[in-house]
Parts: sequence; C-alpha cells; structure tokens
Amino acid sequence: MEDVPGLTWWRVQWLWLMWGRPSYPSASWSRYALGVALTAAVSAGATWGFFQLDGFGLPVAAEVAMFVVVGALVLAFAVHYRPTRYRWRNPRLPVDDPAGLRVLVAEAAELAGWDRPFPVVRLNAWAKVMVWRGRLRGEVMLGVPLLLGLTREELRVILTRELLLSRTVPRHAIRLLALNSDDVGSAARGEPSPWRPWLRSHAYRMRHDLWKNTAELVGGAEVLERAIRRENLIGHAFVWHLQRYVLRTPTPTFFTDVYRSFRRLLTEDDLLTKIAPGCDAYTVEELDEHELRLVEEIGWKPGRAVDPVAEPALTEVPEETDRRLGRVLMRHYLNERGLRPTAHSLADITDDQWLFYHEDQLDRLRAAARALLGDSHTVTDLVRLAQEGRARELDWWHVKTVCPHPSRAVCVLLPVLQDGLRRQGYTHADHWRQRVLTGPGGDVVDVVELAAEIAGGDMSAKDPDEDARRLAAESLAGGDATGWFERLYAGSAAGEAVVPWDSGGPHPLLVGWTDGRKPESGDPAPRALVVGAGLGDDAEHLAGLGYDTTAFDVSESAVRLARERFPGTAVAYRAADLLDPPAEWRGTFDLVVEVMTVQALPEPLHEQAIARVASFVRPGGTLLVIASGRDEGDPVFPPPWPLTRAEITAFATGGLAVGEIEDLREPGRRRWRATFHRLAI
Repeated sequence: MEDVPGLTWWRVQWLWLMWGRPSYPSASWSRYALGVALTAAVSAGATWGFFQLDGFGLPVAAEVAMFVVVGALVLAFAVHYRPTRYRWRNPRLPVDDPAGLRVLVAEAAELAGWDRPFPVVRLNAWAKVMVWRGRLRGEVMLGVPLLLGLTREELRVILTRELLLSRTVPRHAIRLLALNSDDVGSAARGEPSPWRPWLRSHAYRMRHDLWKNTAELVGGAEVLERAIRRENLIGHAFVWHLQRYVLRTPTPTFFTDVYRSFRRLLTEDDLLTKIAPGCDAYTVEELDEHELRLVEEIGWKPGRAVDPVAEPALTEVPEETDRRLGRVLMRHYLNERGLRPTAHSLADITDDQWLFYHEDQLDRLRAAARALLGDSHTVTDLVRLAQEGRARELDWWHVKTVCPHPSRAVCVLLPVLQDGLRRQGYTHADHWRQRVLTGPGGDVVDVVELAAEIAGGDMSAKDPDEDARRLAAESLAGGDATGWFERLYAGSAAGEAVVPWDSGGPHPLLVGWTDGRKPESGDPAPRALVVGAGLGDDAEHLAGLGYDTTAFDVSESAVRLARERFPGTAVAYRAADLLDPPAEWRGTFDLVVEVMTVQALPEPLHEQAIARVASFVRPGGTLLVIASGRDEGDPVFPPPWPLTRAEITAFATGGLAVGEIEDLREPGRRRWRATFHRLAI
C-alpha cells in the first residue's frame, strides 16, 4: 500500500495509547503495561525525593515501611488492572472443527496470498473477524455472532478481506482503522473529537483500496457488498440482543446461552429482516460523508431485501463455548475485577423477574422523559410525545441503538405497554419473542404491532375497532382499566375517534328479547338499569317500553352526549363506575340489561364486574346479558375480551338462577344472550 501523508507510526501510537480501545488484541495489554510503568515511575520518584530530604528525620524502620507501601501500591495496581487472559477470552477452535471453519480460513488465506504458516484459529465474543499477522505465524479470530448469521461464502469473503488487510497494510495503519471504527460509534453518540477529520480521510483511503482489491479476489463488488452488508446487520443485531436481553439485568449476572439464543432469533424470528430498515436508516442518517461514500461505492443501496438465515457457517454453539464467551461479555461490560457474577440461563428467568426488568425499563424511560416533560408527566404524555415524532429527543439507550422495531416511537411505547399489560396478567410464551404476550384468558397481543398502531395515531384507518384498541392499550399501560372509555367518547365528540359499538340504535338482540315482553302497567312503573349505557340507545328503547329507566356509564362524555342526543328524555343518565357503583342500587331493579360492557374490561376484572352486575337485580327481577362469545383457549385480540360459557354462567351468583343461555352463531361471529332470575321473597 502507498504511504499515506501524515500517517506516521508515532502519531498513530500516541492516539492509540491515549484513546485506544480493546478492539485490537493487544490494546488492553499496551495500556496496562504503560499504566504499570507510570505508577512505578511516580512511586520511585516520590521515594527518591523522600530520601533526598533525609527522610524528614524518620528512623530506618519507617523508611523500610515506605518501601513496602510503595511496592504494595504498584503490585495492587498491577493485579487489579491486569487484563483478562487473552487465551481465555479467545478460545481456540476445537480440534474436531465439525463446521469445517479451518477449511474456510485456508481457502481465504490462499485467495489473500497469505505468506505465513497456517494461522491459529480462535473464537471471539464479538461480531467481527480479526487477523493478527506475526513474524512467524499469525492468528485469525472468528466472531461467533458472525458465524451464526453468515453463509460460508459470505464468511469466506470477510476472511479474505481481513487476511488481505493484515498482509498488505502496516500494523500502525491497522490500528488507525480500529481507532476510526471506535470513533464512528462515538460520533453517532454525539461525542466530539479533534482527530475525527484526520481519522476519516486516512481510513477512507485505506479501506477504499482494500475493498477494491478484495472485490477483485472474491468475484466482484456485488459479492463484497452483500457480505459486508450482512456483516453490519449481524453486528447491529447482536448489539441489540445484548442491550435487550443480556445487559439490562439489575444484578451482576452472566448468561450461559447468549449465543444459542441469538441463533434462535436469527433463524426463527428473522431478526436480520426486522433490523435491516433501522440499519439502513442509521447508515443514511448517522454515518458521515466518508463512511457513506465508501459503502455507496461498492453498490450499497437502502431498502434491499435480506435473505433469511438458512445455512449459516456455524449451526450449533457448544455449551461450554457459550458459557465462556458469556462471561467474557459480562466482564467486559461490568469492568469490575473483584466481582463474581452468577451464571444463569436466559430461558430460566421467571415471569416475575421479567416484570421487574420491564419496570426498570419504564423507570429509565421516565427518567429520560423528565428532562423534556417535567417531573409530573404521565404515561399519556409519553404516548403523545411518541405520536408527535419527538422520540429521538429522549436520551436513553433504546432510542440510540439500532433496533428491529418499526420506528423510534415504537421503542418509546414498548416499555409502557409491556409494563402495563404484564401488570394485567399478560405473559410471554417464548423468551425470545417477548413481543407476543398472552393474556390470562388466552388472548394474544403483538406488542410491537400495538405500539406501532398507537404511534401512528392515524384516524384514516378503516378498522372501526382501531381507536378503541389503541386507547385501551394506552390506558392499560398506565394501570387504568376504564379510563380509555372517557377518552374514546371525548374523542368521538371532537370527531377524532370512532366508537365501534355505536350502531345508532338499540342492540338487535335486546330488541328481539323485548318483543312481546312489555312491562306490566302500574304505579310505580317497573325499574330498569342499563349497564354501560354509552350513547343511550338501549336505555331509550327500554324507556319507550314503559320502564322507569336509569342508565349509567363510566364516561362523563358519554353521559353528556346521551343527554344531548335525547333532549327531554325520561331516562335518568348518570356517570358511575361499574366496579364501584352507588350502594343504593344494590337489589333495586326489576330489569338489569348488560350489553357488552363486562367484555370491554380486562379479564382479571371480569369476576368482580359480573358480581356487581348481578347485585343490581331485586328479588323477583331479571338480568339480561348480551355478549360476544368464544370457547376456552380461543385467541383474543383485545379489546374486547369475549366471554366464555363459564363466564356467562358465572352471572348466576348471589341468588340469581339461570333462565336461558342462547349460543347464537353466525359466520365470523358468536354471541351470547342469557337471562337470569332472582327468586321473589
């Protein structure tokens, strides 16, 4: 390679010692040796000065003691900061090598013109391939995450590039590339550096030449671009995997299945396809002109489809290798020498521990939100911030990490929804697909899709249930099971939301039931109560039949709208909470009508709500229940949470007896109509 102006050994070495990171095998040892030498030199200078001053008149024993103390300090520094043993951090590839990785290394070495004996092949914890070329031999370190996501052909391309780099580029120039790679991440985090323009220009020139030469060896720029893009996708995916599952635990823990779980995400959840849009956006928005020009020169374009991981170079990670590299990761990130972290499997973490994890994530999010929204902000304020496109303003890890979610707003909403739904009894069936939660009654929620729906806030959607589901999810995330009704009715009054159950008339199953069942005339008239009256159509129907009708709803906006729709009405509309109703309603009404109100509440509240509805019926009175139906174990996409036969039967409580239960089925729809009676005293 031609000499690069200004790229002197001394300048690169100075930068390496001042700002170098352990991306390169010997970096930690270089800084360690320098630290020990400086500590020893300062200690020796202090001791010499002490004796020059004649020891301040201290006896010989004190002087000897000072020697011992200084020596102990140097030794303590050496022991505490000694880097983890290189060979332990990078285990050798097993001798049997069932994946045939040594064959790939040999093929790439031949392509690159490797002029040393066959290198030692080691495994590495990070998503990168590194090559060190010694005077007599050399070493190749294969990042296990790459082995799990690259095909053999793609791995051969990356190996050829790195072997060619080691053979043709001076070692101090390779260190400059490592510094530049670290600084790319620093720049993305907004950290300044006076050396950045110098690093970028030299790194661009070196990599441009390297990639051009590599492309000629491996079959063209298109082959190289495909391998490099996949390498970047895997790198970002592995960082997200660590941030999402591994590094956010509140206690010092290392996991024994980091790589096996990553393999599952790659092969079973198609993680690379999901994270590709975020990686493309990062490339366009975050990389500077040198980095972007480099990838564009080999044919990179955003939006290209990503092939699923079907035949990776490594299909299984030995348990011992997974365990050892898991400890390497945790030692690197904890950076505490005396700590003895415990070993766990990600698959063994309990639901309560995951709930604690998600609570911690929400706490971190809210801590970041305080800078923008103040100490008194609510969950609704967080949702509004996400919908307004301000998610990037939050200073927290999830927004600053390339992730597989559709948008940054979704990243903000996920902790809110995860925490809220899990508090309602939702759990995940698969540790590696926690975006899918199952409710206590078997309903299934894709939290990422729900968050995307909330973040969109698009009123042009055709699904009439969309507003109810979005507002219900936001309310549940905030721990409020009924607050979304008020927001839904208030939104409908402003033309900003659709009430999906508002048909403009009484429910047909209520009308059908009341045909031929007019109340007996008398004074006073029989009293009727409509539970969750909404906009008042069912209540007005009963009043028209001659009932002295009371109707209530938890939403004050619904009560106001009902009164406005029916001026001069005889119905007594009230705002009340079914879960905490007025005491005077107990055992008061001749007819109680419950039309699809209980099913609008989360399943953990069904038992309490059913008992409240049943309590309104007076002796000799009747309860009519109309609800959507399902079988036990059927999937549910809330809201609503349709009722099972067991839940319908549960209305026969507190002295109520079953009259009739009708199971009404139509294509694509199932409903219950049931009556219950309380015996007259």
